[in-house]
Amino acid sequence: MTTKKYRVAVVGGAGMWGRHYLRVFAEHPECEVVGLVDRARERRHEFAQRYGVQAEYDSIEELLARTVPDVVAAVVPVSQNYPVVKACAEAGVRVVGCEKPIAAVLAEADAMVEICRRHGTILGCGQAAWATPYMPQVIRWIHAGSIGKLTGVAIPGGLPVEVSGAGCVQLAALRLVTQMDAVWVEGWELPPVPGYVAPGTDPLEADVPAYGRIGLDGGIVCEIPAPQNEAHAATFMSIRGENGQVWLGHPRPVLIQGAGAAAVPVYPEFLDREPDDFFRGSILRLLDAFDTGQEPLSSGADYRHALEIAIAIKLSAANGHQRVHLPLADRSHRILPHPYRLFGGDVAGWQSIGYPGPPRLPLELRAISQFSELTAVSYQDIRRLLQAVEPADLALALQGTEPITRRRAMMGLPEPLRHRVQQALDSAGEVTAEQIEAAQQRIVAVAHTL
Repeated sequence: MTTKKYRVAVVGGAGMWGRHYLRVFAEHPECEVVGLVDRARERRHEFAQRYGVQAEYDSIEELLARTVPDVVAAVVPVSQNYPVVKACAEAGVRVVGCEKPIAAVLAEADAMVEICRRHGTILGCGQAAWATPYMPQVIRWIHAGSIGKLTGVAIPGGLPVEVSGAGCVQLAALRLVTQMDAVWVEGWELPPVPGYVAPGTDPLEADVPAYGRIGLDGGIVCEIPAPQNEAHAATFMSIRGENGQVWLGHPRPVLIQGAGAAAVPVYPEFLDREPDDFFRGSILRLLDAFDTGQEPLSSGADYRHALEIAIAIKLSAANGHQRVHLPLADRSHRILPHPYRLFGGDVAGWQSIGYPGPPRLPLELRAISQFSELTAVSYQDIRRLLQAVEPADLALALQGTEPITRRRAMMGLPEPLRHRVQQALDSAGEVTAEQIEAAQQRIVAVAHTL
């Protein structure tokens, strides 16, 4: 009988993202899920039964009074990050990971980083190291000197939704990629995106779209242009070096080595392997931190720095775009995200952020009756299905979906199949609703055979 190596718990494991953490931990052969914490008792019990979790708790305090896990994934609203992380650190949890943004108040982010440091707890946060396919491998490739000394960096798509709530991923990744800290910021704001602003919030504290310039302590500047269109947004980050350039984005990175006429695209061996499931990659970084005792890529310190940059962008925008120097002396500054991010769907309402309702258990492929129900199927089952259907049918079926659904489906395909489906999409021409419906039903029929 195999002995489990890691004792893990998931706080918020019956939430929209927490359920994915719960699944990948439960599926990992060396992990034992020793606790599921969530106040939504009925939903929590359904998820616990599905994934074989024996111990359920209403609060982090109940969990820690019974057992101290090796690793805790706290997938909770922003307002709960600090109390959960603090409780875990004080109880002696070795590794704790929380979701983004790390906090609304800068002083709270400071406290989380300091408490974990004082108690010897490793703090991970967010998904900055897994925001695009192959990103951890590309970061290591850059750090190995593959494009030489860095000369510039940019976030081509700007920060089009929220400077902190969503933009913190790029701002944290900036630190991961360059290994540099921001020392000054010049910022501009844009009107809030409907559905993403906290009602009644003081404009000085509202989480809104933004752009600007960030000076880094390595002597380079990160340019963040005003958000423009989807083509720009598809590139998560571009990095320039004395001997090449990198574009991080979907469906895969573009890597260039050399300068001028000698510049050529290169394909390191890691691009030949399939990238990890997004959430699997997220738990692996926490498990690696447990094994090595080292901060993971995408740490609490990275996201604390991202929050400080976001606040500085807003301060600059409010003061005629004047340069704001870091670190900020006043740590009481804050950015208030949408109530869903701050308090969670059970409090703010799932529909408030565009979800049809609370998360449910994934459907089995054989249980779906129509193509639209595939959004309720697990990531692994979707990958199995997409690789089993005809590329032409998939291209037709996707024409009847929203652009975001098409992008997510394409991201789930291996590179050769993605290319074939894209070719079919590009050459499809005009199609009728009847053709789309027929292709979707053929895919549903394939799902029933898996």
